[in-house]
Amino acid sequence: MQIFEKHSWLLAFLIVFTLMMTTPAFSGETGKVQKTDVKQPSHYLVVTYFHTTFRCPTCHRIEELSSQAVKANFAYELKTGKVVWQVINVDEPENKHYNKDYQLYTKSLIISEVKDGKEVRWKNLEKIWTLVRNEAKFDEYVKTEIMEWLKG
Repeated sequence: MQIFEKHSWLLAFLIVFTLMMTTPAFSGETGKVQKTDVKQPSHYLVVTYFHTTFRCPTCHRIEELSSQAVKANFAYELKTGKVVWQVINVDEPENKHYNKDYQLYTKSLIISEVKDGKEVRWKNLEKIWTLVRNEAKFDEYVKTEIMEWLKG
């Protein structure tokens, strides 16, 4: 029993570390595409958070805030397929092309408009980096951008 008392901090650290590394948000293994049971409309938006395998706390926070903004403000559009939310790791071999496609140089939130199966335009929401410390402004920025794109 005395050995556990002496090394309880180490045991606590190992438990927390193990939980963090097996949780998708910390291990870098996140879901690819938000699935819907609805037939995809011919005109829709894809909102994608692009990241690398290794991410800092700010990068995780950007993903979290982006996901919250999309899911909270566009629940109906997500359900109907008018908006698709996805998270993509550009370090995976099949995803490396996105770095060139979207001129990615850091973790990014991209809005892409798709018509009849073809991407017609896209935008990198670069202000996410300056707004990450202000949840309300971050949410408003992402919401406003998506709403403008939905209007066409």
